[in-house]
Amino acid sequence: MRMPANPRQVLTTGQVMMALAILGMIVSTLIAYPLAERFSLGAQIAGHLALPVSAAFLKLGYVVRLAAHHALGNLQAG
Repeated sequence: MRMPANPRQVLTTGQVMMALAILGMIVSTLIAYPLAERFSLGAQIAGHLALPVSAAFLKLGYVVRLAAHHALGNLQAG
């Protein structure tokens, strides 16, 4: 039987996941829209596809963060 993860580590994982997702959203938005003429069509398509995927990871990271706060007893975290 596996021991449950340390809530502090889960909190850090959620925060890192959110930070990377935000970075991915910024980069994919730049590739897909304002700097599109500098990239190939394939890169632009990848940028458009990466935007909702990074948004999903942002939401997942937020849920992980909330679960960690709940495990730490911080029920006021939002």
